[in-house]
Amino acid sequence: MSVSVILSDAWDLAKRNIWILLGFTAVQFMFIFFITALLTAIFGGASGTGVLLQNVLLSLFDAFFTVAFYQVFFKLIDDDTNPEFPDFIPNLVKAINFLIVKLIIGLILVFLIAIISSVYFINSPEIDTSNPFSWDLLPVFILIAIPIIFLTIRLCFVVCFIVDQESGSSESISQSWTITKGHFWFITLLFLVMLGLNILGAMALFVGLLFTVPFSSLILIIAYRHLVNSYADEEDIMLNDPEDNNGN
Repeated sequence: MSVSVILSDAWDLAKRNIWILLGFTAVQFMFIFFITALLTAIFGGASGTGVLLQNVLLSLFDAFFTVAFYQVFFKLIDDDTNPEFPDFIPNLVKAINFLIVKLIIGLILVFLIAIISSVYFINSPEIDTSNPFSWDLLPVFILIAIPIIFLTIRLCFVVCFIVDQESGSSESISQSWTITKGHFWFITLLFLVMLGLNILGAMALFVGLLFTVPFSSLILIIAYRHLVNSYADEEDIMLNDPEDNNGN
């Protein structure tokens, strides 16, 4: 398993299903634009209620949209047949499980950020927090970024387990944590590649994001399948070794 193999497999999958890929992103961008414009028109750009409602609606949409996207592309990988209309309808239970996972991760991060910030500012009360670009705030930003990056890497496959294996919220967290063990830096490299691709997409007048954003999800799907297959092979070897030893 290597980054080049995963990128090659993801590229082949994207080329075979380019219109489905672009269609998903077009729907996603249009919905985000529509909701943002509608709520801004109703509540105004600076309204706290409007911002809160926008975040709730976009989180709900993201959960259902992501589940639908993964459903379709797992079907394309497994069956290699054209998806039908029901495949595009997100499974309610899977979407709810994904929402629960997002809520759990969000609460954990809020808790960690609150602790880190409290400890830092208690020990450094003289720091001016009115300027977010102050060099004095750089250490706390780094300390906050570390758990965010770590959890993002270790839990990046929760939606894959929810959709592909119909796992529950807590089960998918445990599975993603297990499957990423020993592969942290490899997955980090994949995320850096995805970041680079999306930067290039944004540089192309943001039109390139129509491809690079969903392509990043395909990279994760392919990486997930490689890791699951590798983990299954290792488990088979571990199970077979005692039998071989007893036979000897």
